[in-house]
Amino acid sequence: TSQATLYNDFYAGYGALSIFYFTGRMDHSSDYPTKTAPNVKFTEPQSVGTFLIGYSRSLNRVISMGIMFGYQNFHYTGKGRLTLNGNDSAISLIADDRLVTGIARVTFCYLNRPFIRMYSGIGIGLTIDFGRVTVNGEPTSERKLWPGGELTLMGLRFGRAFGGFLEFGFGSYGILNAGLSYKFSD
Repeated sequence: TSQATLYNDFYAGYGALSIFYFTGRMDHSSDYPTKTAPNVKFTEPQSVGTFLIGYSRSLNRVISMGIMFGYQNFHYTGKGRLTLNGNDSAISLIADDRLVTGIARVTFCYLNRPFIRMYSGIGIGLTIDFGRVTVNGEPTSERKLWPGGELTLMGLRFGRAFGGFLEFGFGSYGILNAGLSYKFSD
């Protein structure tokens, strides 16, 4: 394939309902509440979604490779009772997880026209969890690594040089991803 027909693509977007939203809260090493206070009741995790940016390079008219980065924040609270050495006390937890994900991605295009492109893709990478838990006013913070990935069942990019995209899939960024894209050749 001639290099003149291949392109680079920069994009930025938003993802809704990532896999981390469905798995619930992150497990913090402070041992609250999983081991010490198993009766703590948590609120549902709250998140505004994932903000993502990425770059891809066409290898031919069908396959492109690239990298994506995303950021999302989760917040949840918990309340319950804690019994240590015969003493019973109330416990209050506030947890914030800031997740930064980097994924290497391959996409397979099955419709490639100048104005519209349909594709599927798969990506694997890592998610770094910058977690912070405040237990009864005492904060602790930690970092954890989680596997990251994104399976794009169907993606649609529309527009010539400047356009938009909409993706349906499952993974670290979300079930539904949408955003803006700028495509240019070498």
